[in-house]
Amino acid sequence: MKNWLWWLLAGLVALAGGVLGLINPNAAQITSTTIAGWALVLMGLLQGRAAWKSSAFRERAGAALFAAAGLFLGLSLLIGPIGDGTLLRWFLGGLLVIGGLAKLWIGRRYQTDPLFWAVLVAGALSIVLGALVLLGVTLQLGVILSLELLGSGAALIVMALRLEKPAIR
Repeated sequence: MKNWLWWLLAGLVALAGGVLGLINPNAAQITSTTIAGWALVLMGLLQGRAAWKSSAFRERAGAALFAAAGLFLGLSLLIGPIGDGTLLRWFLGGLLVIGGLAKLWIGRRYQTDPLFWAVLVAGALSIVLGALVLLGVTLQLGVILSLELLGSGAALIVMALRLEKPAIR
C-alpha cells in the first residue's frame, strides 16, 4: 500500500467516529466518549503508520505529532481521567490546540491548492475547540470530540488525495 492510503484510512475512520459520536451525544455521554476514544486511537495508529512510512521530514514530524496527540487523547478517554477531570481538561485542550497547529503546519504545503481551505478550517477548528476547553466553557465532551474527529477526518482525506496525486499541487 502507498503512504497516501494510510492517510485516507485514518481520515475515513475519523469521519466515521465523528458522525457516530454526533448521532446521539445527549443520550449516552459515555458511549460518545468511548466511540471518540476508539476512533482517536485507531486514527492515531494509522497516522503513526503514515508517519513511519513518510520520507519528508516535515511530513513525518507533523504526522507523528498528530498521531501522538490522537493516541494520547484516545487512551485518556478510554482509560479515564486522573483525579477530578481537571487534568484531562488541560490535556484535551492542549492536545486540541497542538493538533490544530500541526494541521496548519502540515497544510502549509497545500497553500496553492484549491482545497487548502479545508485543512485550514480543520486546524482552526481544533484550535478554537482547544481554547474553549482550556477556558472552561461548558460544552458536552462528546460534541467536542466528534467535531474534532470530523475536522481531522476532512483534513486527512484532503491531504491523502493530494499525496496520491502530487501533480495537482
